[in-house]
Amino acid sequence: MAIKKSDKITIVGAGMAGTLLAILLARRGFRVELFEQHPDPRSGDGCMQLCSNLALGERARHALRMTGLMRQVDALSTPMRGRLIHDRAGRVTEQPYGYRDYETLHSVRRESLQQCLLYEAGLHPEIRVHFDRRLRSVDWSGKTAVFSHNGDAAEHRQPFDVLIGADGAGSSVRRALQDGFDIEVREEMLDAGYKYLSVPPLGDGEPVMNPHLLHVWPRGGYMLLAFPGPDGSFTATLFLPLQGDHRMAWGFRELDSWTRQSAFMDANFPDVTPAMPYLRREFEEHKVGLMGTVHCQAWHAGGTALLIGDAAHCIVPFHGQGVNAALEDCTTLDEILDGNPEDWETAFRTLEERRRPNTEAIAQMALDAYHTMRESVRHRDFLLRKALERELEIRHPERFVARYSLVMFHRIPYTEAWERGRAQTAILNELLQGKNELTEVDLREAARLVDTRLTEVRTP
Repeated sequence: MAIKKSDKITIVGAGMAGTLLAILLARRGFRVELFEQHPDPRSGDGCMQLCSNLALGERARHALRMTGLMRQVDALSTPMRGRLIHDRAGRVTEQPYGYRDYETLHSVRRESLQQCLLYEAGLHPEIRVHFDRRLRSVDWSGKTAVFSHNGDAAEHRQPFDVLIGADGAGSSVRRALQDGFDIEVREEMLDAGYKYLSVPPLGDGEPVMNPHLLHVWPRGGYMLLAFPGPDGSFTATLFLPLQGDHRMAWGFRELDSWTRQSAFMDANFPDVTPAMPYLRREFEEHKVGLMGTVHCQAWHAGGTALLIGDAAHCIVPFHGQGVNAALEDCTTLDEILDGNPEDWETAFRTLEERRRPNTEAIAQMALDAYHTMRESVRHRDFLLRKALERELEIRHPERFVARYSLVMFHRIPYTEAWERGRAQTAILNELLQGKNELTEVDLREAARLVDTRLTEVRTP
C-alpha cells in the first residue's frame, strides 16, 4: 500500500514509544488515533502505584531532542554520574560510569516522562488520544480494531489503514497478529521477579543518600537498586527469585508475612531499610512483577501492522535500555520515512531489518548485566578489570570505550557495541592474565593491543 497522508493510522499504547511515534508521524502530516487502556495520567485519576524510574541514555535523549522536549525533561530528571555499591556492613564503593563529561545518566520517573510526551501530543491537532480503551479484537480483513471502554460493555470500532502496536510486553496487538497471521512468539522468562519500594526524603526534603548516583546492593542471587528523583526521594526495586531453593533460601514466595519481610530486609539492606517508612504497606500492596525476553518471529504483517518497543522485543531491565531501545525504534522509523519508501510494507520491513539484530544484541547484554550487577560488582577481579578498563579509556579515549558507555552514552548500533565489547574484553583478559594489581599490567603492550585491534569510536 503506497504511503499517503490520508492514511488512517491507529497506534495502540500511549506510553513513551507510542506517544513519541504519534508526535513524529503528526509532524509529517499524518492523522493518528492513539488508544490507551489506562486513564489519562495527567488527570490525576490514573494509576498512582509506584513505578520504576527510567535511566535515560543518549538514545532516548536524542529522541526527545527531536521533539524539542529536552529542556522540560531535564527539569524532571536527576543526573547520575555513577553507581554506589553498598555491602552488608554499610561500606560503600563508588564506581563512576566514566570520566568523560557526557557519561552521565538521567533518572526520570516513568509517569513524568509519559505526561510530558502526552502534553506535547496534545499540541498537535493531527493526534487524537483515547484513554480507558482496551483492544479487544482486530478484524484484519476489514481493517478494523475493536476497543471497549473500561467499565462499559459498548464497543468502539476503529477503522485503520495501518495498526501499530506500542502496547508493551503483554501486547494485545501482538496477540492479534499471532491469531491473524500465525506469527510465532517465544518468551524466555526469568525465575526472578521484582517489587517496587520507596525511600522518601528527610523531613526537610534532603535525600537520605547521594542523589547523583545509582545505589546498588548486590547480594549474589538477588539485589536492591535505588534511583534518585528530583524531589530528594528514591524509587527502589527489589529483585529476588520467585521461589527459594537449595542454593538460596529466600524468594518472594517465602516472604509471605511481615515478620519474614522485615527480617529479610533488615538482614540484607540494613543501611537503607530504616529509611523505608512505607515498607510494610508496599510489600502488601505492590505486586511482584515478572521479567523476561520476548522474541517475535516478525514485527510486521505486510504494510498493515507493525510492532515497536516492548511489543516487538521486550528485554529484562538490567541494562536500562528498554525505553531507550523503544524510542530508538521510533526515530529509526522516522529516518526511514525520510527516504520516501514506496509503501508502508517497505518501511516496516526496513525497520525490522535494521533493528532486529540490534535488539537481539541488547537483549543478550541485558541478561549479562543481570548477572554482573547481582554478583560481579562485589568481586575483586571485577574491580581490577574496571580499574584497567578506566586506565585504557583515559590513555586511548578515541579507541577504547567501555561497552557500558557505548550502550548508554552513544548511539552506535547495539551490535557494534556488542562486538567492540567482546574485542575489548579479550584485550583485558590478555593483559590481566596472572596479574593481581593494576601496577603489574604492561601498559606499552596494552597500547599495542588497542592500536592494532580497535578502530576509533564515533563521538556521540
